Amino acid sequence: MSPLRKAVDRWLGRGEASITMPPMDGAFRPNDLLDSASTIIETPAPDCLAVTSHGVVASSERSLLAVNRPGGAPVASFDAEISALAGLPDGGAAVGLTDGRIVFLGGQHGGTTIKSIPAMTCITALAPAQDGTLLVANGSASNRPAAWKRDLMEKNASGSVWRVDPAGAVRKQLASSLAYPYGLLEEAGSVVVSESWRSALTRIPLGGNGRNQPVLENLPAYPSRLSRDADNMIWLALFAPRSQLVEFVLREDRYRRRMIGEINPDHWVAPCLRAGRAPQEPTQQGGVKQLGVLKPWAPNRSYGLVACLEHTYRPTASLHSRANGHRHGVTSCLAVDGQLFFVAKGDGVIASRPYERMTP
Repeated sequence: MSPLRKAVDRWLGRGEASITMPPMDGAFRPNDLLDSASTIIETPAPDCLAVTSHGVVASSERSLLAVNRPGGAPVASFDAEISALAGLPDGGAAVGLTDGRIVFLGGQHGGTTIKSIPAMTCITALAPAQDGTLLVANGSASNRPAAWKRDLMEKNASGSVWRVDPAGAVRKQLASSLAYPYGLLEEAGSVVVSESWRSALTRIPLGGNGRNQPVLENLPAYPSRLSRDADNMIWLALFAPRSQLVEFVLREDRYRRRMIGEINPDHWVAPCLRAGRAPQEPTQQGGVKQLGVLKPWAPNRSYGLVACLEHTYRPTASLHSRANGHRHGVTSCLAVDGQLFFVAKGDGVIASRPYERMTP
């Protein structure tokens, strides 16, 4: 495309310069199913879910909590915050920490710790592989997990996926240049990765050879962790909504650089896990409360969303917490024994509901 054509398209806002978002429609039609779920635990910054010999467990800052125990009794505690969690086939757990270490609890490798290496200091997701190794998603080469918002606004694509042998601590990189990989799900000969900043799911060959293939693209929100239930249905957590305003800021490099350098990250024009808690936050006119009420359809920077996908990764239904809801920032979800468990990190809630009653 000629420079003149690009300039004209940018001036008129058309072609590659247009900013369009996929609508919340069809399988993503808005509802209030997350808000009607029963609260199990209220805890600071819950994040990850997994099934272990202790049942369903969840991470909260530096602690691992048993969801099925009263008040979420602690199972284990660590000297750094938990950034990723995976249940292992033998009932143990692999725990990724914000300093880059991976600790194994229970099972065959219980007590083993894989020390941090420079290439893996932003562990965002873990998943067991069928050959006994562990799949690791490293979200960014330059930012730690807590700085995910900075990674987006810097327009990075430096994430990677690794295979790690717990016994010998052998590491092999399977893919690089990923736009913040945040979820992993192994399939025969490949692993499906959620790339948050591309709003897409991508298939990566486990052998490290061959090209990455798109699985599901142009999602209406930023995807995070994946899980599969006993019926082979796939559950996808999406932690924040996409918006035209954020997409516009990402294209305005001068404004974006000044915003990063001069403004508190909590007040950036960027997605967040929970909006509406400070008067300094950016807002759009439709998001202003009228008579003390925020409309469900208001423009929002935070949202709650879980999607149900067929084994072919076609979305079939979804559960929402809209602009005025109280289950925002869903970073993990898990379907076990007819119950869908999910973590609303933005609101500090772990909740569940029967998923067989879910309607598209």
